Amino acid sequence: MNVTLNGRMGGPETGVRCLAAIVMLRPKLKAALAPLAVPGLATLDITLWLGGSISACAGPGVEASAKYYAKKETLDVVISVPRAEVDAMGDAATPEAIAACVAQGLEQMPLSAAARALDLQAMREAIREVICEVIQPVSHQAGP
Repeated sequence: MNVTLNGRMGGPETGVRCLAAIVMLRPKLKAALAPLAVPGLATLDITLWLGGSISACAGPGVEASAKYYAKKETLDVVISVPRAEVDAMGDAATPEAIAACVAQGLEQMPLSAAARALDLQAMREAIREVICEVIQPVSHQAGP
């Protein structure tokens, strides 16, 4: 399965904080999802909207929406992260924090009837594994 991960920044400071983490996470997601075969799904297109000083992506928390295109076999997912959560990531967001937002969005996204017919369990499990892979090195570096 092909996967794309794009970041849309709600302000210049958001790009400074989050862009590197998105760039580091992208190949990990691509590698984890490449061997998966989900009948009816060839491409997972994820757009991550991160709130900032210009556009806050207001909401109580991470929100997601999805649109399935059966002819193209594409699932477009938009995950919005409000400014408050982006600010909580600190001066430099980690791939771990970005991966957690992606996973949370994919878990809670509402699906159309056609998209619900897709077996997305393997995709979600692969993304959880990526998050564990990203988190483990951080945990080991923390020390005894």
